[in-house]
Amino acid sequence: MVFGMMLPCLGIAATNATNDLPLRRAELEVQKLELEVVKLRDGSAEFSDGLIGVGGLVVALLASVISVLVARRAQHGALDQSVHEKRLESYPELVRAAARLAVYFPGGDPPVASIGPKECSEMGHAMSKWYFAGGGLLLSVEARDAYFALARALTRASLAEDLKVPTFPRHAGDISVDKLKEYRTELAREHNLDDVENWRFGGRAAEKETLASRFKDFVFLQRLSSAVRTSLTEDLRSRRRPTDADGRPPR
Repeated sequence: MVFGMMLPCLGIAATNATNDLPLRRAELEVQKLELEVVKLRDGSAEFSDGLIGVGGLVVALLASVISVLVARRAQHGALDQSVHEKRLESYPELVRAAARLAVYFPGGDPPVASIGPKECSEMGHAMSKWYFAGGGLLLSVEARDAYFALARALTRASLAEDLKVPTFPRHAGDISVDKLKEYRTELAREHNLDDVENWRFGGRAAEKETLASRFKDFVFLQRLSSAVRTSLTEDLRSRRRPTDADGRPPR
């Protein structure tokens, strides 16, 4: 009888245990999720702190790089300005050394009516003196190449027996910027005006000699001298019109 009376209780307990198992599992899952949330929350805080630390480091590095670039640019700007000022002081001497090759009122010390091997030697020596006195250190690549082309041509001209050049003021009417362009065009048909090493200085006069042939050595040397001056003005930017902050000519 007692056993019979206990059976219902055991059934109820078994039923309750069976019913509590899913509930217990659900409670465990909830606890597990709560622990995961806590871990994620703590991890996010650490990640955020780490990210802030890395961001600060990146900003500091960028600031250092920018400071170095600004300082370097300022240093280069100061160097460029210093070189520009030195060029302004030095370049006129080089231009003066080749004054005998001027189109109008050719100069020199003393001025001569015409140039020959002797005058070419004097010009070459004056240019060399200028170069090794420090002027050569200021030349840009383009100006240096133009300098050496003229210096080499003057060296070869100084070794020639004679030169085919005009005499001033006798031939002043035959020498001008426009006429020199015409002479160059005519000479370029038979000569390479860029070939310093193979230019033949002097020579006999032809029966029907044109003015371009009669003045060919002056035309050749004057062209090289003009290239030097052009390169120097490019270094100095002296042939550019001044502009304001907006790039317009000042009023």
